[in-house]
Amino acid sequence: MAKNENTSLKNNHSLYLARSGWGKSQTLTRRSGLGESGQRVLFWDNNKDHKAHQFASLSEFARAVGRADKSGKGFRLAYTGDASPDAFEIWSAILWEILDGNKITFGVVEEYSDCCRGAGALSQRNDMHHRRLWTQGRKYGAIIHATSQRPQLISKDALGNAGIIWASAMDTLAAKRIGAEMDISADLLRACQVGEFFYRNNGAAAEKIEVFKPL
Repeated sequence: MAKNENTSLKNNHSLYLARSGWGKSQTLTRRSGLGESGQRVLFWDNNKDHKAHQFASLSEFARAVGRADKSGKGFRLAYTGDASPDAFEIWSAILWEILDGNKITFGVVEEYSDCCRGAGALSQRNDMHHRRLWTQGRKYGAIIHATSQRPQLISKDALGNAGIIWASAMDTLAAKRIGAEMDISADLLRACQVGEFFYRNNGAAAEKIEVFKPL
């Protein structure tokens, strides 16, 4: 169970939102701070996009996470099985179990909309640990990095509790929702080219950044 509450930890939960092919995963790789040796990282990675020890079974994944946490060393472990909100709740409970305010633990979630039952608030009954990651995980050392090409479907709790948002071109409905959240027009989002993202950090004004140039 999460332990060693540390309220001084900054909210670095991050969302990477854009249509397919616009560079969400590249932006995550370049701007998340992941990749250093010794880090504690759990992945929700049904498309096997990240280098990690992979597990198609949640029970096997849970056992591997328990062993890795007890080792005291860094790890990169991925669940690569079927995606559903119920499976993500179990994944979230596994992550919650090893959180420690004295250690940073990253949770990387690819195509986060698959994990949500809808765009509203997460259910305390059905999504308790999922909700806790966004609302309480920060003070126990969690940093969530989640991507989505369908941000009109992601949970209200994620949008409201993400300290950092990277957003690029997306469809009209999604652009209206995310533009309102970031205080920029939907048209500005829809006009972004591949590799261009609007960036907002913990309530500061959003700024447009060219993260990379496409090949």
